[in-house]
Parts: sequence; structure tokens; C-alpha cells
Amino acid sequence: MKDTIIIKTSEEDYLEKALKYIKDTLIKRKVSKANAIRAELLSEETIILLAKNAAPDAVLRIKITSFLGDVSVELKMKGQEFEPAADEDEEEAVRSILLRAYGEKFKYTHKNGENRVRIVVVKAEQTAVRNTVVAMVLGLVVGLLLKDVIPAAVGDGLCTYLLRPIKTMFMSAIKIVIAPVVFFSLVTCISQFKNLAELGRLAAKVMGFYTFTTIIATALGFTFSLLFKAGEWGFALETVQDTTVVAETSDADFSLISALVNIVPSNFVKPFVEADTLQVMFLALLVGVAVGMIGEYSTILKDIFEACNSLFLTITTMIAKAIPFAVFCSIALMIVDMGGASLVSVLTAALVQVGTIFVMICVYGVLVLVIGHLNPFKFFGNIKEGMVTSLTLSSSSAAMPTNLRICKEKLGISPKVCNFSIPLGATVNMDGTCIFLTSFVIFLARAYGVEVTAPMIMSMTLSIILLSFSAPGVPGSALICIGVLLGQIGVPVEAIGLILPVNPLVDMFDTMNNTTGDMAGTLLVAKSEKLFDIDIYNS
Repeated sequence: MKDTIIIKTSEEDYLEKALKYIKDTLIKRKVSKANAIRAELLSEETIILLAKNAAPDAVLRIKITSFLGDVSVELKMKGQEFEPAADEDEEEAVRSILLRAYGEKFKYTHKNGENRVRIVVVKAEQTAVRNTVVAMVLGLVVGLLLKDVIPAAVGDGLCTYLLRPIKTMFMSAIKIVIAPVVFFSLVTCISQFKNLAELGRLAAKVMGFYTFTTIIATALGFTFSLLFKAGEWGFALETVQDTTVVAETSDADFSLISALVNIVPSNFVKPFVEADTLQVMFLALLVGVAVGMIGEYSTILKDIFEACNSLFLTITTMIAKAIPFAVFCSIALMIVDMGGASLVSVLTAALVQVGTIFVMICVYGVLVLVIGHLNPFKFFGNIKEGMVTSLTLSSSSAAMPTNLRICKEKLGISPKVCNFSIPLGATVNMDGTCIFLTSFVIFLARAYGVEVTAPMIMSMTLSIILLSFSAPGVPGSALICIGVLLGQIGVPVEAIGLILPVNPLVDMFDTMNNTTGDMAGTLLVAKSEKLFDIDIYNS
């Protein structure tokens, strides 16, 4: 569904007309009041920038579209290209950074002399979580019926000709996007780091904190998953048709020297053909650094990689729409093939993961106390609204406006810091994702009878840190990331089917962990830069 309007900027009240049209149309589309107001404010800032850089007698084109539960506002106006730059005044620089803070929810392009902006007003994350939970319950019921009530012949037919094909197609679709998503996400991410490094000391401190907590989260994830061993050893092998594949792969050479040597591919195409994601990440790092070193062609290539990144993120989002169906089939087959014991094992692994999340949140409190010399209980009390918002939305980007407001109004942090640190954290600070990857990769290795050695853990640690910095902010991205790690240790990608039922639930806690780390890091950096009001923090 589309609604379009053209407004002449020569009219004195063109801005009011544009905002009224956007507000009225979003209300007609049954967008919540909070999302409509947020979109109206964001559109206002965008139109101001478009108008400032507009050509003479330019017109503003507004198109509001709805597709698969997503609602977006598209703004177009002829004019010169604009970018956040060091010579802008402070107010304009903050506005431009704030607009780009929305990541994939705010997309700017300049083509054929026209500035184009797309703002995603509503994404269907909450609907997806609700549908997945319903699918999980239905899959449990159907699995029990197939196992104990429905005649065996009928049950076998349903599993063979309906449930297994759907699950297999979903897993194949996941495999399709693993290599390109990792490559283009990481290239785009590295290119952004080069630009952000120009901001100097502030960027270095923020990235230093995020890297430090990422390492802690990864270490905690491995520690607790190895300490609290969920599930019986090799319990998932009963469903594998050819167990020799897993066994042979687990006997591969995982020495540290071999792992380091194999990171560098012998040609550019082979890593993509063979889905060797560690080599794909090496190529992405190489290309990402080189993009900023080739002069006039740098901007062109950056635009191409960003376009490819958006393309494959969109494909991933489309594939993720089928997650409820895959969850339904996976949990039903799990009950039929392995019984209730396997479901208990998966739930136990999820509890270990969530428990690790709460330990990591306590770590943030310790860092606030030790480094910032601030009351951690006051910190958590001030950000509780942001934690709840992140938990319910399951999206760091969606919770960003709330977290920015909390940083300014309740933590006393200068906009100069939080307008940079919070958006950056929503992109690269994925401590919760690190814990998810470490916890479940160890669980799945155990489920498939693969011994995880110290060299394997070292190799995976590097991969997890890189993945956390470049993980795409779309539903289902964690499943793609864990597919990368499973390939490294010889566990079939189909193992993801075991954790599909609990993924939406643990993802809520992962997001809460991510945003809590963002606000803790922002607070500590602001205090060190003397851009922090202690009276607001304690009030």
C-alpha cells in the first residue's frame, strides 16, 4: 500500500503541510501514537536538511508505504549531496549524526541530483516474536499428537512430506546468505570505523570500552556454557542420517598455527564457494581497510558495498519472515524424533544463556562503580525504562530514542557524547549476541558429539568478536552468525533447528544486555571527558 504527495517548498507552510500529511497518513495506517510522533520528529529534521541543500524551486515528494508489516516514509528532493562534516556547526552536526543513528531504519542516498531518504517507522519485530511463540506452542502440541495419538503411518507421512521439507528449505535459505551477509556487513562496518576514527579521542574511548566488554562477554559465555553442561553428550545424533560426517569433521586439524594459516585464502572466490566464513571475514577486513585508501574511488565503492549490504540484509529479513514456520516444524520434529528430553535440554541451555546475561549486567555495574566511582544501583534505577523497552522491542535500534532520552535526562550525559556513543553501540556493541553465540555453539557441539578444544575456542573467539562488530541489525541475524561458528567446528548448520524454538525469547534478553552495555559505556566515557552532570545523575 502506498500514499504519495508532492509539496512545493516555495510555500511558506510547506513544512507544516508535510508533517501533517505524514502524521495523518500514519494514523490512518494504524501506527501507534508513539511511533507516529517519533516518525514526525525524525521527518522534520530530515526535511530541514533536505531543504537546506535543495536546488532552487525544488519540490518535496513524500511516499508512505506498507509491506509485510513494515511501514516507511520516503522523502525526495532535488539538491546537492550532504554529509556530516567537521566544518558544520555543532547543531547541524548533531542533527546529521542523530539521523544516521537509526542505522538501517534511516537510509540516505544521492542519485541523479536528488537527495533521497527512507525512514522505517514500524518494523514487525514484536509481531514476529508473538508469532514465533505461538508457533512454538503449536509445534509442541502437534509433536505430542504425532508421537502419541496420531497413527504412525499418518505421522510419518506428515513428517516426511510436510515438516521436514519446510525445515530443510529454511536451513538452505539460511546457508545462501551467510557468506554475503558476513562479507558486506563487515566491509561496510570497517569503512564506518575509518570515518569514526576521525572524531579522535572520543571514538577511541568508546570503541575501547565496547571492545573490552565484548571480550568479557565472550569469556563469560564460554565459561558458563562449559561449566553448566546442558543436555546429554551427542543426544542430537539420533536424528542425523550420516553421523560419520560430524565425526570426521571433528577430527580435523584445529591447531592454532593451522587456524591462522587457513585464514588467508589462496584466491578471492574460493571462500564464497566453499562457505569458509573465517576466510570471508579476512577478505572483508582487507577490502574494508582498502576502500578508504584509494582516493576518489573510495566514495563510489563505499556506496556499492552499502547497497549490497542493504540488499542482503533485506533478503535476510525476508527469510526471517519464515522463522515461525521453521520453529513450528523444528519443535514438532524434535518431539517426534527425540522426545521431551531434547526440549528440556534446549530449555536448560537457554536458562544458562539468560543466567550469563544477568552476570554480564552485574559486570556493567561493577565497571560503573570501579571506573566511574558512581553508585551502580542508581545507574540501574535510572536506566530501568530503557532496559524494559529493549526487552520488549528486541531491537537496539528501536530502543535507541528511549535510551538517548534516558542518557540526557536521567544520566546527565552531554548530547555530544550520547548522540555518538548510543548509535555506534547499537551497531557494534553486541555483548548479548556474544553470549548467545558462545553459549549455544558449545551446546550444539555437545549435542552433536563434537569435542571443543582450546585451539577451537581461540579461533571461535576471534570470529565472535568480528561477528559482534558486524552483526546485521535485522531479525534472524544471530542465527546466521551462529551458522558461521558451527561451520568452523564441524557441526552441521542444520543444528540451528534445535535452538529455533527458544531464539526469539533469548533474543529479548540479548537486546537488553546490548543496550545496557551501550549506556554504561556512554556514561563512563562522558565522565572521563567531563561531559557529565552528577546532579542530574543523582537527582
